[in-house]
Amino acid sequence: MAISHVKPLHLSLLVSLFFLPSALGGTDFHNCNPLRDYPVKVKTVVISPDPVKISTNGNITITGSTSVDIPDGATVNLDLRFPEPISKRSYSLCDIVACPVAAGPIVLNLFNVFTQQELIPWGYFVLISITEEHREDPMMCVSFRCRITREQTSLL
Repeated sequence: MAISHVKPLHLSLLVSLFFLPSALGGTDFHNCNPLRDYPVKVKTVVISPDPVKISTNGNITITGSTSVDIPDGATVNLDLRFPEPISKRSYSLCDIVACPVAAGPIVLNLFNVFTQQELIPWGYFVLISITEEHREDPMMCVSFRCRITREQTSLL
């Protein structure tokens, strides 16, 4: 009898592990090249709000860690695709975090990611990378889907 009470508990624990990232507000993401070992390892990608509403804008927070120092002059690249490239923007890493970045934890906060013209009720595939000046290979590159929806209207 005691075993039957344990099994549902284990099942609940197992099910909660599958839904934990969603409960924590995390977004599913992938390295752009799964065969590459990037020096900046991404742990979480959070889109806020999720989904983005066409009447507001979206913020993206990326947390992770870097195994190397990131020098001044590095760039954060934002690429929106649908599935073809729609727009590309670049930001100085020093406009997002204090530079230079020492090896260790890193948090990138990108605010108001979309232009008014990009806020269409569908969404994008988003690619975010960090590149160093005069180097071709990115230090970090992640891709994920960002949904954009219309506002819900109340029936009352």
